[in-house]
Amino acid sequence: MLIKLNELNYQKEINIDYEVFKNDDLDKRIIDLKNSRVVGRIYLNSNNDINIELNFRGTMIIKDSITLEDIPYDFSINIEENLESIEENYDNCYENIQNILDLKQLLWQNIVLEVPISYSINGDANLKGNGWELVNEDNKTVDSIDPRLKKLEDLLKGDD
Repeated sequence: MLIKLNELNYQKEINIDYEVFKNDDLDKRIIDLKNSRVVGRIYLNSNNDINIELNFRGTMIIKDSITLEDIPYDFSINIEENLESIEENYDNCYENIQNILDLKQLLWQNIVLEVPISYSINGDANLKGNGWELVNEDNKTVDSIDPRLKKLEDLLKGDD
């Protein structure tokens, strides 16, 4: 998605409406993108600076942190940038000589920031396995305390 910024010399703004697909080279945590679309505009402001306003939304397919199954994760990213900041922060997105903006690079550099470090559909669900059980703090009982630490509990009760 290369945008020729020279078109702004002839028209007030460039409208953007593209479907975005996964780029295998950029992030291995994202398995796929579904219904992903970027909508927005590139325009000249009153100071003749080039501004970019984009909304990138869709569903990324990522791995569940607990079960490692593929799960959907909805996202919506608003990008409001000035071309000068893009030149400084996104070196590989903007080619000043040809006056071309690579919208795909700009979008992927923003979506990588949106990928959650840990995400699970199960949330607080109790999980059990062969010889182990995962419970949250509310499900702990006195019997679940390690018997070797039982005497420490008696000492702590004495301080009350």
